[in-house]
Amino acid sequence: MQCRNRFMPTALMIVFISLSAPLAADQVKMNNGDVITGTVTKIEDGKVFIDPAYADEFSVDVAEVASIEAEQTFDVVLEDGSEKPAKFDHGEDGMQTLVIEGQPRSISMADVTLAVPPEPWYERTSKVEANLTWNSGNTDSQNNLIYADTQLRLGDHRHSGNLTFARDKTGDVYTKKQDLLNYSYNYIFADPWYLGATATYERDPIKDLDHRYQVGVIIGRDIINTDTTFLSINGGVGYSEEQYGGVTESGATGLWDLRYTQDFRDGAFAFFHNHNISQHFYGEDNLIFKSNTGFSFDIIEDVYATISLRYDYETEPPEGNENEDTTLAVGVGARF
Repeated sequence: MQCRNRFMPTALMIVFISLSAPLAADQVKMNNGDVITGTVTKIEDGKVFIDPAYADEFSVDVAEVASIEAEQTFDVVLEDGSEKPAKFDHGEDGMQTLVIEGQPRSISMADVTLAVPPEPWYERTSKVEANLTWNSGNTDSQNNLIYADTQLRLGDHRHSGNLTFARDKTGDVYTKKQDLLNYSYNYIFADPWYLGATATYERDPIKDLDHRYQVGVIIGRDIINTDTTFLSINGGVGYSEEQYGGVTESGATGLWDLRYTQDFRDGAFAFFHNHNISQHFYGEDNLIFKSNTGFSFDIIEDVYATISLRYDYETEPPEGNENEDTTLAVGVGARF
């Protein structure tokens, strides 16, 4: 018993040292023999990005790197245009070893043009924004705009939906009662290309728009899709039915859509611009353009301020209505 007790302090010390030892980190071997430890986050634009435990993320030129050893699997694009999921392992004689489906392959680091973590199979972002204005005294008015948006990704399938409720009132008279619902589905069949479908419902009885339904099929491309920038365009054809003042018209419709966001300062500040165009090939061949352009600023955690300019234009609006409708909205939003 006494012998066993004599070994207890030593055993406890070994366990303590084992638990307190740092976890294995990725390694970047430089051509000059230096070794940088940390987490390799990506290879992009001729640079290797490293996030060490002792400092903020920084980058080194790929041309100065001999080889990399990293724990995680990356989506790797090589100089010849091929793309493979692979792990990085140190090679010999200044070569980089890529482990592709369990098989090692020696290449030059210069042949690696891009390496980024695989996109998650499930990803969702949602937000709600409230823009409210009240005036009293010489002018008695209320302007309320509620906007909600959800983006959902399941592998190669993307779903997007948004709701807009706008109410403008001067005195006791409403000047706008717009309800707008948009939904789109994308299937990424050959990244960055996608096929999809879209559906829209809108009503505004103040403009005599009893309803407008629109469905269509689209083909699109993600022009830019990085951590800080997203630009996607699509076009297609569809069918639309609208009822103005009790008169119904319907027919073929041409569709166009653009979405753009640009983040700055790690997403604390962002610029966005979205617009869509519908060309109706029936009735008076009405062209409808809707856009939303603005900025958002983080306030605290997932709460942010937003300022945006919403612009609607129709070449053939209902009789008694203007071609243009512009709304400057200032409010707050929350992500969840």
